[in-house]
Amino acid sequence: MGPIVEARLVGGRLGNKMFQAMFAHMLARQVPGAVVTGDPLPEFGLVPPQHPLPARHLLLGGHRVDLPRVAYLLRHGLIGGVATSALGCRMEFLEPVETVRGLFPSPAPRPEGFGADWLVINIRAPFVREGGGGHPGYLPLPAAYYERLVGESGLRPVFLGQIGKDAYSEGLRARFPRAEFIPSRGAIPDFETIRASRHICVAVSTFSWLAAWLSEAETIHLPVAGIFHPALRTDINLLPLHDGRYRFQLLPARPWGGTPAELAEALEGIEAGREIAMEEALALLHPPREAARPAV
Repeated sequence: MGPIVEARLVGGRLGNKMFQAMFAHMLARQVPGAVVTGDPLPEFGLVPPQHPLPARHLLLGGHRVDLPRVAYLLRHGLIGGVATSALGCRMEFLEPVETVRGLFPSPAPRPEGFGADWLVINIRAPFVREGGGGHPGYLPLPAAYYERLVGESGLRPVFLGQIGKDAYSEGLRARFPRAEFIPSRGAIPDFETIRASRHICVAVSTFSWLAAWLSEAETIHLPVAGIFHPALRTDINLLPLHDGRYRFQLLPARPWGGTPAELAEALEGIEAGREIAMEEALALLHPPREAARPAV
């Protein structure tokens, strides 16, 4: 048997587990004869065989991995395997989208998405409490941002996902009285509905990002905010700069504190963001270095 790549799908919801599975399978394809084992992802029929991890192995995690070095060690038998919980949320670690679609096939019959007249706005419920808290990279997007996208596109908005009786959901209902609101029907039905739609507005969420990226949509609005903003997360790069489907929407690089005041600002404020060109998005990923100051 060849080297072992043990996928450990831990520490997150479906989107994070999908990224962990993608990284494990991508790494295994770098090494002839490598075998993927580990945790299943039954939502997409991924049930790998179970094999023991060799005594000489590496543990991988996070987003930045020295992939050439790890592949070299595996190819030359210097280690027998790796156990990886790495998400690898970086464009250089993603295989072609056609390959990844094969890893995560849509169920048959495929759920219907929304057609050319609709803008599908995925919602990730914000964490809010007195005193703040929650993940600083996962934030609710401003209502004014959605208003701008709806106005510029001329499309009918449909809000889909984690929609309930919370203050954010109710605020959006009040702001968009003519919009459609579809509460979550479960992770896979939501994922596949987004994936099958023509025009998508991504939430700040790995789940939402993957549903849009794996789609065959005409237009994908990606908020450069939260975990997607290079100024906040230098270890993450999920800006598909050379994918013509994407429209990059720049918002302030502010971490989410989870306070009621921040939620009120998201619902009532005037921050709408702005669309930026690929060149400006690239500059965010690779900001110019400050010129060295001359010695005094």
